[in-house]
Amino acid sequence: MPYCRECGAKIIYDRNTRSYVCPGCGLIYTPQDLIADARRGIEAGLEAEEKKRRKYAEYLEWWTSSKK
Repeated sequence: MPYCRECGAKIIYDRNTRSYVCPGCGLIYTPQDLIADARRGIEAGLEAEEKKRRKYAEYLEWWTSSKK
């Protein structure tokens, strides 16, 4: 179940409008909006993972160079 990006409430599907509606704040999402949000979340996760790998590689390089 997706959550609203504004208030964090669970959004529900409205068959009449064929969209997702947040009962908390009334924000309306299309299925394309949810796909785009998911894609952005995946990309952000990949960026964070790459940053973590880079930081580890830099630390490892520093550690091995300081032991000479």
